[in-house]
Amino acid sequence: MKKQCKRNENSIISTESVIQQSRSMPEEQGKKAQRSFAEEESVALSFSAAANQLFGSNKAEEEIGGKIDPQKKYSDEFYKRYLCDFQQNPKKRRIFRFVKRTFDFFVSLIALAVLSPLFLLIAVAIKCDSKGPVLFKQQRVGINRKTFTCYKFRSMKIDAPHDVATSVLEEPEQYITRVGRILRKLSLDELPQLFCCLTGKMSIIGYRPIVLSEKHCNDMREKLGVFTFRPGLSGYSQVHGRDGVYYKNKAILDAEYVKNASVWLDLKLIFQTIAVVLTRKGNNSEEIDNREKIAKKEAEVLQEVAAAEDIARKTVAEEGAAEESVVTEAVMKDGDAVSVAAIAEKAERKIIVDINQ
Repeated sequence: MKKQCKRNENSIISTESVIQQSRSMPEEQGKKAQRSFAEEESVALSFSAAANQLFGSNKAEEEIGGKIDPQKKYSDEFYKRYLCDFQQNPKKRRIFRFVKRTFDFFVSLIALAVLSPLFLLIAVAIKCDSKGPVLFKQQRVGINRKTFTCYKFRSMKIDAPHDVATSVLEEPEQYITRVGRILRKLSLDELPQLFCCLTGKMSIIGYRPIVLSEKHCNDMREKLGVFTFRPGLSGYSQVHGRDGVYYKNKAILDAEYVKNASVWLDLKLIFQTIAVVLTRKGNNSEEIDNREKIAKKEAEVLQEVAAAEDIARKTVAEEGAAEESVVTEAVMKDGDAVSVAAIAEKAERKIIVDINQ
C-alpha cells in the first residue's frame, strides 16, 4: 500500500545522520550503532511517527495498549498522522488463518455443547421476565466490511431502538430488563455469538463487530485494514477498556491486533478476556446501574423535599390560623370589656340621677 502523505521529519531519525555519527566513532562502535538504528527503524516504520512521539516508545504490539489512554480523545492531527504512517502487515499468513479457523470451529462447537444447559436456563428466564423473543438479531459489520446477522440473548425490552448502540441511547436503563441486567453484568448475553464462530462469520478473538450506524469507526477500521480479519467475541480493545474506549482508539487497537495477530497473542487475549469478564472491568452495565441508582436517589430526594415543603406550608398555615384566632379572641375580649364598662357607666349615671331626685 503506497503512502500519499509526508512523514514528520522530526519524528524519525534519518539514516544519513546516524551514518555520519557512526563514522566519527571507532569502527566497531559505528557498526553497532548502525545495527541498532536498523532494528529501531524497522519497528518504527511498522508503527507510526505520531504514536512514537506520543507514547515515547517504538514497540507497537506490546506497548500501544499500555501507552495510549483508550478513553482519551487525542488531537485530529495525531489521528491523521497515524493513518498516514500506519503500515499493514503484507503477509498472507495462510497457515495462521487456517489454524485460527480450525481453533474457532472446535472451540465454539465444544463450548456450545457444554453450555447448552445454561443456554436453556437463560432462555426460560428471558421468556418469564418479559415479552419478546429469546434471541436478539442485529446486522453488524464483519470481514471485508460485509454485514452479517449477529446473535445475542435479548437483554432489552422489545420497544427499545433496534440498530443503535447502547452507549448512544439516552437513559438506556429504561429499556434493560431485570434478567438483561444480570446477563450484561456477566457478559452472558454475548454467548449466542458462538454460533457465528461455528459458521465462520466470527472468530473467538478479533475485533468487536459494531452496528452500521457507527460509520466513523467502521470507516477508520477500513482504512487501517481491520476488515481483512473476522470480528471476534473479544479482542485487543476489549481487554484495554472495553465499552469505555474512544472509537478512534478502538480502531487503532484493532488495527494493531490484525497487524500482529498470532496464535500466542490469541491465547493471551483469551486469558485476559476471562480476567476482564470476571472483574467486570470496562463493563458499561455498571455505569448504567449507577446512573439508575442515582436517578432513583434523585427522585427520592425530590419526593422528600416536596413532602418537607408540604409540611412547612401546613405548619405555616396552622400557625397563621392559630395567630388569627388569638387576635380574634383578643378582639372579642376587648369588645366584651368595653360593653361591661359601658353598662357600669350607665348604671352609675342612673344611681346619680335617682339620688338627685
